[in-house]
Amino acid sequence: MKGLAFVFPGQGSQVVGMGRSFWNDFTIAKRLFEEASDAIHLDVKKLCWDSPIHELTQTQNAQPAILTVSVIAYQVYLQEIGEKPHYAAGHSVGEYAALVCAGVIPFQDAVRLVRQRGVLMQHADPQQVGTMVAVTDIPAQALRKICAEISTDHYPVDIACLNSERQHVVAGHRQAVGHVVKQAERLGAKHTHLNVSAAFHSPMMIPAAEQFPDHLQSLTFADAEWPIISNVTAAPYQSGNSVAEHLQQQLTMPVRWLESMNYMLGHGILEIIEMGPKNVLSTLIRKITTHAAAYSLSQPSDLLSLSNSFERQKTLIRLRKKIFQDLTVKSIIARNYNEDTNAYSQRVTPLFAQLKLAAERINTNDMECSEEELDQSIRICKLILEAKQAPPQEAANLRS
Repeated sequence: MKGLAFVFPGQGSQVVGMGRSFWNDFTIAKRLFEEASDAIHLDVKKLCWDSPIHELTQTQNAQPAILTVSVIAYQVYLQEIGEKPHYAAGHSVGEYAALVCAGVIPFQDAVRLVRQRGVLMQHADPQQVGTMVAVTDIPAQALRKICAEISTDHYPVDIACLNSERQHVVAGHRQAVGHVVKQAERLGAKHTHLNVSAAFHSPMMIPAAEQFPDHLQSLTFADAEWPIISNVTAAPYQSGNSVAEHLQQQLTMPVRWLESMNYMLGHGILEIIEMGPKNVLSTLIRKITTHAAAYSLSQPSDLLSLSNSFERQKTLIRLRKKIFQDLTVKSIIARNYNEDTNAYSQRVTPLFAQLKLAAERINTNDMECSEEELDQSIRICKLILEAKQAPPQEAANLRS
């Protein structure tokens, strides 16, 4: 299994004082704060530490600030622990930090780009009539239907983020968002207003999306050192050539975060580390799955748990055991869609025999299991599901 992924937070994670402890302890943090400041002719350190929260929250300020602190966290992790990921993803503007750390965009270019992105996004809503609200305890399909019934050309509203099975974000004109919230609450939903300055990932960002290519076309995007999951497709970028197109689309399209996390989980990710201020994404990931360990690196003290390889290894063994136990049950009870009875029987009979032996070994308390043995046992479960020809969505649900 390729077990490690990095994720990078978006707007809403900004907090006054972010990055200060990194700056105090690491030379690389001092250098990156200076480079960011030089790139946009603004003291980013002062912005992060001394600005009132309402100023830091303005999107043209929040975006370069969050990007800088997130890249600092990654560089500190690389310096202190030295482990690179197998996958990475970023939530909204966090995707730019993911691209920087994978070598797709130079850091200073990215700082300039998100600053320009923020200016365009703020200008797209000069009267600041847009807002964003997190809505919980309602299915996405029901929320999408409510938005479609209420949204108009003058008062648009739509789903902006699909964060988990239980949490989504709607964005749009304040009046329309208010109506959506009221209807959703009648269905039992709850809501929380987000600390952002515009209606991101919504039709209100169309003016910004139309102008953004002017800023993208001067950049050259390299291929990533490891797969980066795009917010737009919930799948890895195919090449550097697709980056500009997806970054433009991202301004008006929803962040498919739940699908992005499920993609990584389906490709063997067992550890996910959030790089950047606060711990919004790591908290969210714990709500999405119990099959991966979520950590955050927002300050140097977080390195204590991240550098404890013995405890992390114990957690990985425990996670693999849980995955195996869950998949054992589900591979047995899953419906058989294979109409070739003889071929199914010939393939599955020996697999079930192997599964029984594996379960006996793993469930024996006094016997330690290696990662390789657990991975092989998990593989047996997946082969049984393949033999049953379980549909992709059903198989994916079995992994969450």
